[in-house]
Amino acid sequence: MAMARSRNIGIGVIIVALAVVGFLVAMIMKSTGLMVFTGYGMLISVIIMLLTLGNPFFRLPVQVLSFGTHRLGIFRKLPGGWHAEIPRTSGVSCALNCQACELAWVGCPIGMMQRFVIENRFPFYILGVFLIFGVTLGRTVCGWLCPFGLLLDCVNKVCTHKYEPPNWLRVFKYVYIIGLVVLAAITAFVVYCRYACFGAMLGIFPYWLTWNTVGWVWLIYHLGVFAAYISLSYFTHGRAWCRYFCPLGGMLGLFAPFSLIRVKHDWKWCTDCKECVRICPMGLDPRKQNLMFRMECLNCGRCITMCKTGSLAYSTPFTLDVPSKTPTPEGVEA
Repeated sequence: MAMARSRNIGIGVIIVALAVVGFLVAMIMKSTGLMVFTGYGMLISVIIMLLTLGNPFFRLPVQVLSFGTHRLGIFRKLPGGWHAEIPRTSGVSCALNCQACELAWVGCPIGMMQRFVIENRFPFYILGVFLIFGVTLGRTVCGWLCPFGLLLDCVNKVCTHKYEPPNWLRVFKYVYIIGLVVLAAITAFVVYCRYACFGAMLGIFPYWLTWNTVGWVWLIYHLGVFAAYISLSYFTHGRAWCRYFCPLGGMLGLFAPFSLIRVKHDWKWCTDCKECVRICPMGLDPRKQNLMFRMECLNCGRCITMCKTGSLAYSTPFTLDVPSKTPTPEGVEA
């Protein structure tokens, strides 16, 4: 067995249980601040625990659950006149989630950050969310929790990989971050969310279907923006938005090198088959373990699943690396 792991499952279960108990206590006390803090802790500890188990197959159910959870507002508008009161909250989810959408109930940190700038308030809360999720999960948020990540993973299954954009284009998402802040300060308007965001289409479309408050011109414009990003993804890579344009991914990427989760590589067992490079939706080389890999890796686990020698594995606070011996099976190079 390559890349041996000693898993402290018991400690992980205790931490998850404490986070759940803390959240329940916060609900009983009706403390909004404590509910937000313990809610983040519960989510982070559950994701770390799932990665500790080392099975990437948990990812799809988590993505589907996350997509549905971000759209709980659908219960405000159901056929037959039945509805439930799902309030809009001031809480922020650390995932791309258009708060303008009538199906949303929590905010997108990118949109909220622009609001803070427009109102001349320093975004301590938003930067705190980036810090908490960045140093714990890193870009695992993009790979496991982001609602749009699920959509792009579907595109990735059918994309042609016809074109390979240059690596320097990854810097563009940081241009987006600076630009959206500057434009919000100058115009006092959420320019990025209104005109350039990939997720705006999923915010506008439900309004057009139900409340009929969106005109055809505005709908067609955002259909065009959405189609442009999807087309780029189709002809290049399914996760092209995440690679080159997503400002939220860029912010998380700044903290990701310090995160508690990473994919580790055991060179002793690697045969240099490069299957991990071929399968990576972010165009990374897991064997290099360099800064770009730490900043960009979504921890989706596709390289782990593909690796036949077991030279790749998740490393979390609940795992302990056990030094592997030099492999002896025939055909495996040291």
